[in-house]
Amino acid sequence: MVSQERLNQLTEVLHLYYEQNLNQKEISKIMNVSVSTVSRMLKEAQELGMVEIIIKYPYATIPSLAKELKAKFNLKDAYVLPTTGATYYDLVQSLGQVAAVVLDNYFKEKSTLGISLGLSVAATIRAYNGGQKKGSRIVRFQGAADFEIMEGTNLAQVLAEKVNGRAMVVPAPWLLPTPEVCEALINEPAVKRYLTMAEEANLGLVGMGSMDPSHSTILRNQLITLKELNEFRAAGAVGEICGKHYDRNGQILDLEFNKRTVSIQLTDLARIETVIGVAASIYKVDPLLGAIRGGLINVVITDSDAARAMLARNNH
Repeated sequence: MVSQERLNQLTEVLHLYYEQNLNQKEISKIMNVSVSTVSRMLKEAQELGMVEIIIKYPYATIPSLAKELKAKFNLKDAYVLPTTGATYYDLVQSLGQVAAVVLDNYFKEKSTLGISLGLSVAATIRAYNGGQKKGSRIVRFQGAADFEIMEGTNLAQVLAEKVNGRAMVVPAPWLLPTPEVCEALINEPAVKRYLTMAEEANLGLVGMGSMDPSHSTILRNQLITLKELNEFRAAGAVGEICGKHYDRNGQILDLEFNKRTVSIQLTDLARIETVIGVAASIYKVDPLLGAIRGGLINVVITDSDAARAMLARNNH
């Protein structure tokens, strides 16, 4: 056990070092101890959990590309991170760092934030280090999925704990066996209540699924077969949000799969004031373009390869 007297000493050192910005030599004179003792006390305080050191790595964005995206697609805002030579997963984590800062710019007290699943959303929430948002609610845009352990378990709860808000989770599976079962469950009062909260969100954070087999989340998690994915593509699907597949103009497709998912409707998503879309790599170009054209997202966070491809493709 550490004595109260010792804790008081450590607190004083922390105050002088971190809040008064004094160096260890200056502190040693004030406390009448050696510089090495001050150093040991700082280390001891850290080991006791009295101080938390958070390293915020600088992620330089490309303002010129972001400005071009914003103007071309009439976006509220855009942020473009240089595409690195790292893996797709590493690129997503880097985008998450940027997205976490952007999210904090829009996330205010008493906000209702709706979130989807996905690696990009998980990376953003894990990187988030904003302040508390009194009276805020974090509501899921979709029901529970078996693959959440990969895509980010309990994201609403994680973020709610960080901001001292309330997590609101749809009490239903995300994917159901038939459209009839899905419709019946959606009309259950408890489920309907939470989906209504999602529809009434004033802020959204979503990722977009790709129709490319190598980057399809629902295929990777064996929720559909490759044959079904190809059928979706043949029907005009370019991307999906919360399992709802849409065409190049962001319009939901008449697919049975879309009728089996417990989630917010894309028409309701489009009515939310600000929806931040986070997507990495050229495999997300079509999903991004479709979501933008359909008004499903209006703040874009992506990488430079995807941004340049979006601009080039929109010119053809």
